[in-house]
Amino acid sequence: MNDDFESIERMTSGEWYLATGGKREELAQKAALLFHEYNQIGPTHPERSAEILATILNPHSGNCTIKAPAIIEYGFNTTIGEHVFINFGLTILDIAPVRIGARSMLGPNCQLLTASHPVDDWQMRSGGWENGSPIMIGEDTWLGGNVTVVGGVRIGDRCVIGAGAVVTKDIPDDSIAVGNPARVIRKRDDAYAERTQLPENAPVDAFGVLPEELK
Repeated sequence: MNDDFESIERMTSGEWYLATGGKREELAQKAALLFHEYNQIGPTHPERSAEILATILNPHSGNCTIKAPAIIEYGFNTTIGEHVFINFGLTILDIAPVRIGARSMLGPNCQLLTASHPVDDWQMRSGGWENGSPIMIGEDTWLGGNVTVVGGVRIGDRCVIGAGAVVTKDIPDDSIAVGNPARVIRKRDDAYAERTQLPENAPVDAFGVLPEELK
């Protein structure tokens, strides 16, 4: 009977599923072993590190940087856009889809947690039932260190989430949010753009990653 409730498809769909089953455990073990290797390699073998990320992440992912140590529970449910930078200590529990938009940055020890458990039904919780909800992070967004994002949340484009925030609700585009639970304290304002503090003729796009229309 458990076979009806423990499939990968049911897990990813957001329905209640049983966190058992050989296929799920096989995929989780594969990801765990590859990330163990990834974390042991650290900065010593960038070519192999890139191979591991290409093997684990959703194939629609772009060229990104994830500093070791890191752990992503399954990987196939996580899509990371071009030129994303993720600092040390990442944790992603991706029983549901996770998407991180191009050029976004995550500070140290960020957690993206799609998984959930029964709250009122302790017997169901103890019996192994879980469900998950997607996490979507837009393009050009910055999550400070130790930010936690729970399942079902969408963070828009060009947002800044302050260090230590716990994001439990959607954050609109161009917002600056802080706190636990995170709340929007203001909107991004071009009038305060820091490029005015740069020396004359200094390039805004030092890495050469921005599309021409964004420079």
